[in-house]
Order: sequence, then structure tokens, then C-alpha cells
Amino acid sequence: MMDLAKSRQSPTGLFSRKPATKPKSKRKPKNQAGRPTASELERRKSLVMDIATELFVGQGYAATSLVDIAKGAGVATRTLYQHFGDKEAIFREVIFARDAGAALEQPKVQPGDTLVTALHRGGYYAYQVTYRERSIGLMRLMIAESTRFPDFMQSVATSIFGRFRRNVEKLFEGLEAAELIPPGNHARSAELFSDLVLGSHPIMTYTNWNAEPPTEDDLNDRVMLFIRGAFDADVVASATTRVAKLPG
Repeated sequence: MMDLAKSRQSPTGLFSRKPATKPKSKRKPKNQAGRPTASELERRKSLVMDIATELFVGQGYAATSLVDIAKGAGVATRTLYQHFGDKEAIFREVIFARDAGAALEQPKVQPGDTLVTALHRGGYYAYQVTYRERSIGLMRLMIAESTRFPDFMQSVATSIFGRFRRNVEKLFEGLEAAELIPPGNHARSAELFSDLVLGSHPIMTYTNWNAEPPTEDDLNDRVMLFIRGAFDADVVASATTRVAKLPG
């Protein structure tokens, strides 16, 4: 007979045998989506800005919520907080980005220009800045919300119009360099030129009194009126004939 005591001490004995254990399985890593690339993040932010702009312009500030923006952009509300902040922060960014989404080429004196053709280009630039569909919508939004954010709207408007005037001023500096106009106060010329070319049309458009932009004939009349009022007889006489002298 089997020695029971020995079997208890034997590693292979009846009572010392341990039940078999299953090999430990390696834990599979959780399936985590990779972080979005920089270009993908930029695309998402651009979409959020587009949706937010559309909602703020179409519904106003008070009637637009973060949930509306998040749903429209297909992102979570917490994502908006993470990348933009609250509704006011998004609104401010929308207003600041007024011109960034559709930057326009600054007007410059080109070879073969006369004073008239160069100033026509400046007039077209003023019209493009003023009458783009997004510019009209955002300017109406700024007017509507000016009592809610008075200091902010004042600072933004000052920045927008200051940048616009500076670009027109550079055109006049180029006209002097091309010997089409004499030296002068070009900042003052830019102010008077833009005021004359635009007139009352912008405010009438922004307030829905008149949505029709100025015509080609209207621009022609305003350019010639400015030239006759701003320069002496020699400059006026050669405004359509003297060609720009550009370096190089």
C-alpha cells in the first residue's frame, strides 16, 4: 500500500498537488483615439467660428447659447470651454476675427497707373471692405450689441477703422513716391478720401435703409471731386495722363 505519510510530503503526492491555474492573460490596452493633428484642430476651430458667427449674426447674442454653437459645430460643450471659453469669449473672438477670414489685398500704385486709376483702386478697396456680406452682418451685430459691450465695441471699431485708414494712407504715400501727387499730410488725405468715397452708404446699409452699394458712376464722380478739391491745377490737369514712376 502507498505510504500515506510519504505521499503527504512528496511534491507529487496526493495531498500536495495544487490545482492547475490558468495562465494570466495580458491586459489589452484600451482603444484610445489619437490626439487630433494641428491641422485638424485648426479646422475644428474654424468650423466653430463659422457656426458661432452665423448664429450671433442671425439670432443675436442673447438668443444664442453655447449648446447651439456646440450642436452646430458637432462638438461637446466642454470642448468649447476648453478651447474658447464661455459664450462672451466666443463672441469677442468672432468680432475680433471680423476681417481675418477674408483678408483683402491692400490698394497699391501699379505700373502704368494714373492718379485716377490708382484712386479708383482705393475706392474699390473701400467698397470691398464695407460691403462684403460678412462685414455687413458683423457690423450690424456690433451696432446691436454696442450697449451690452460698449467699451469692447468702441475698441474694436477704432481698431478696424484705424487699420482701414492706414491702408488707404499707404496708397497716398505710394502716389507721392510715384510722383503723381506732391508731398502732404497723407493721413488727412486718407481720411477725407474714404469719407468722400463711402459717404452715407455704409450706415444706410448697416441699418437696412438702403442695401444698394454705390455705382461705378458714383465712384467716378467722387474720385474726380476729391482730386479737384485736394490738389492744384497742374495735378488735376494731369490726373488722367501722367503715369506713375515706380522704382525698378
